[in-house]
Amino acid sequence: MARPARVRLLNRQRRLKLDAAALRALAERVLAGEGAAADAAVEIVLVRDGAIRDLNGAYLSKPVPTDVLAFPTDRTAWPAGETPLLGSVVVSTDRAAAQAAERGLCPAHELERLVAHGVLHLLGYCDGTPGARARMHRREDRYLAPRAGQR
Repeated sequence: MARPARVRLLNRQRRLKLDAAALRALAERVLAGEGAAADAAVEIVLVRDGAIRDLNGAYLSKPVPTDVLAFPTDRTAWPAGETPLLGSVVVSTDRAAAQAAERGLCPAHELERLVAHGVLHLLGYCDGTPGARARMHRREDRYLAPRAGQR
């Protein structure tokens, strides 16, 4: 029997063209590089601002669009024999495009940064303080390094 995919990508938008295989490979690099269990999986959901605004309002009481949200699952409650889902990373492609324009980047590169950032959140990284934020950015840079010359 084939091993289930470790990274599931759900594209719920049509605004931004993307390389789904590259995004899945990036999430795989982050999982492997951070020592996640070999059978752990993540879900990446790409949405527009309206959808992420609704999620941000419902779960964080902030009814405004944001760039990325991470929703971890309770891995201890996952059924035996099933691939445990670490959680879902929801990314706004509208925010990715806007932030890329502000920074003079390609939208695809900003989207990659947000995916890496979200997966790191699922793995326990926080960015609530300047020091923690700097640490997360260094981790993101590590996984985005293969593309660093293209930024």
